Formats: sequence, structure tokens, C-alpha cells
Amino acid sequence: MDNVSGPIFRKAFFLIFLSGLSYLFLDRKLLLLTGRYSFPLWKIFSLLIYPPLHLLLWAGAFIITRIRQSRWTLPLFEIIVSQCLSVAFARVFKILIGRARPDIFLRKGIYGFYGLECDPYYHSFPSGHALTAFTLATSLSFIFPRCPILFYFLATLLSLSRLFLLNHYLSDVIATAAIGVIIASFVHILTRRVQYETT
Repeated sequence: MDNVSGPIFRKAFFLIFLSGLSYLFLDRKLLLLTGRYSFPLWKIFSLLIYPPLHLLLWAGAFIITRIRQSRWTLPLFEIIVSQCLSVAFARVFKILIGRARPDIFLRKGIYGFYGLECDPYYHSFPSGHALTAFTLATSLSFIFPRCPILFYFLATLLSLSRLFLLNHYLSDVIATAAIGVIIASFVHILTRRVQYETT
């Protein structure tokens, strides 16, 4: 399992590094470009990674496979645990970090982190939608190891909708992707280790 965790966490830290570069040099410039291209398609993409929808979907799938004692029970257990952790992480850290959303920058020029904010206008990071997408992409990559490029491509495409809807900056999405990879990888590695030790 340690052979798996090393490359995954290196990739996650590389994404965090890219996020820092985006925060310093790209976020505000890209915001001025993405704000001009608002299409209904972005709202549909955003809805497809709506966190409560995924919690219900994967919890329902897990319950069905558990009742039927299917071989998919363990993989779906990993997905639902990862999704629950990602939703909890996003809810807590949005408030603790207090990053101003892009629309506040456009209206008032407010940019950056303000800490401990309950106002949703300061909940830009982490992106709950992107966290849902990348946690799921990572979980599915463990279940179907031949298709990770497809899963991460779809997660990226759907998460970029949050930029065009002016809900998040590029740095939010990139750093959140790293967090999603870490959460899902941690759940997968821990679950498989427990399963190995109990058999």
C-alpha cells in the first residue's frame, strides 16, 4: 500500500504548488475572462457534481449492494465514506479559511483570505463541488485502474464550471483537487489495509 501512497501524495502536493502559482498570478486575470462566458451548460455541469446529490446517490447504491451482499459493497463503501469526509471537510474549512468569492472581487475588489467567516460570500475555498468530483474520480480510479485519465478529465471539466459561474477561482479548484485525491486515497489505503489485516 505504501507503494501506492507515495506517487499519489506527490501529485497532490504538486497540485497545491500549482494552486499557489494560480493564486499569485492567474486567478484575477482568469476571472475577468471567465466572467464573460456564462452559458446554461455550466449550471448543468455544476449540478452533476452537487455534493448532497452525490451523498444520496452513493449512499443508496451502497445500501442496495449491502442488502444484496454484492461484490461492489466494499468499493461503494469507500466511495460513500470519501464523499462524507469531503462534504464535512468542505463545510468546516470554508468557514475557517474565509476566502472571498470571485463575485465579491468583481463588485468590491475584495480578494484573499479573511478567516473565520460565516458569510457564504467568503466561502470560495475549498470548492465543495470540485471536492466531490475529485474525490469520486480518485475513488473510481482505484476501482477501475485502467480509466484514471477519463475520471480525472471529467472531474476537471465539471469542476471548471465553478469558475465560469463565478463561484470559485482556479486556485480553489486546483487545491481542492489535491485535497480530493488525498481524502479518497487515504480512505482506500486504510480500508484495504484493515481488510488485509482481518483476513
